[in-house]
This record gives sequence, structure tokens and C-alpha cells, in this order.
Amino acid sequence: MKLFGLNINSHLRDKVGFFLSTNSVSKNLFGQNRSIIFNRSVTRQLAKYYNGDKGHQTNLTTGNLGYGFIHYSLILNLKPKRVLCVGSRKGFIPAICALACQENGFGDVDFVDAGFGPDDPNNWSGIGWWKEVNPNKHFSFLDVKKNLTTHVMTTSEFAKRYKHKYQYIYIDGDHSYEGVKRDYSLFWPRLDKGGFMAFHDVVARGYLDKGLFGIWRFWREIEYKHTFIFPFPKDSGLGIIQK
Repeated sequence: MKLFGLNINSHLRDKVGFFLSTNSVSKNLFGQNRSIIFNRSVTRQLAKYYNGDKGHQTNLTTGNLGYGFIHYSLILNLKPKRVLCVGSRKGFIPAICALACQENGFGDVDFVDAGFGPDDPNNWSGIGWWKEVNPNKHFSFLDVKKNLTTHVMTTSEFAKRYKHKYQYIYIDGDHSYEGVKRDYSLFWPRLDKGGFMAFHDVVARGYLDKGLFGIWRFWREIEYKHTFIFPFPKDSGLGIIQK
């Protein structure tokens, strides 16, 4: 299976002025073009800027994107026209998905986050980031905004307002049993046949901030109902099912 594409057509710029012009690619030792996702200088900056924490199996020192590599490779192979990302502290996985769409040459990412902060009773490690920053400006790093639209609202509000169909959906919002079950119910009908739905924190248990983890319980209920199961039982865990 092809894991990563070889070319990316994007305009890259970081907050300290690092720049790679449009259509530029890096070269490996044999002179072949390769994606920026193989450039560890870029991936280190990406992980740090978008807050790729250890819950995604990242290594900020080496630039290892951990689970980010999985999402990236799946999107390169699925070639979705539309991707949905629910929840992110500072945009790590939404940025990864948008970069994969850039490399495909098409695809739009809808990123939904309510922007809850530490004082909100529905907070799940949120820092209120999306209500404090300009999302377009934030996602200008690596020109992610070109393939990404941010919606600062709850998933219920988003589902009522927009009726898009998706080929790849990532769920990392409300981590309670009731919350993840609601997001599944809202968006599973919007997933095209053959599409993937990924859940973060499928093995995490205990309390986080003001809530009790419930994704593991929901995952245990649904994993036997689907034909494709792809769990990663490491620390927080990542689970993927196919429709």
C-alpha cells in the first residue's frame, strides 16, 4: 500500500519567516522528490505550532507526527473530497488532514470546535483557543487555511447548519460516553460508503478536567458492528472503523 505521496503543491511559511515557494519539494539522497511530510525540520515546526502532544504519539524533538502520519496516509489513499475534524486544542490533526488534501490536489476540511475553555462545564482539556484567535490567521502557518474551514460551534449546531457528506471523519471532541455517542449519531449518516471514521482516546480511562472518559465504553459497543476495525491501544489510543 502506498503510504505517502511524493509531491506536494503548497505555499509554506512559518511564523519566523521560514519559506518554501509554491511547487517546491525537498530531495532525498537519491535526488527524488518527496513530500514535506518527510522533512523533519518542517514536521518539528508543525507539531510544535499546532500542539501535537504525546496523546498523538508525537515526538517534538525528532518531528515524529505519530498518529498524524496515519491520518495523512489514509487521506492520501482515500482521496476524500471532504473531511470532517471534530475537536482539537490548537489544530494539530485538522492541519495534518488539510496538508494531505493539499498533496492530493483537492479536498476540503471542515474543522468544528466549540471553543470551550477551562471554566466551561463541557470543557475537555480545551483552552478556549478558538474563541481567542483568528482561525484563518492561525492556520496560515504552512498555508493550511487553503484547504480548511473552521467552525466555532458545537457539533449539534454544525450538523443543523450544514448537510455535507464526508469520506473521512475524525472525532476528538466531547470525550464523555454521551458526547461521543452523540457525535457518532450525528455524523455516521453523513459518511459515504467506504469512508473511514476515526476516534481518538479509545483506550483512555478515568477523569479528565471535569469529565469521565467514555469513548472506550462506546468503542467497545460499536467495534463489533463494523467490518473494519483498526485500533491502536497505545496510551490514549486511536480507533478507526469503515462504513
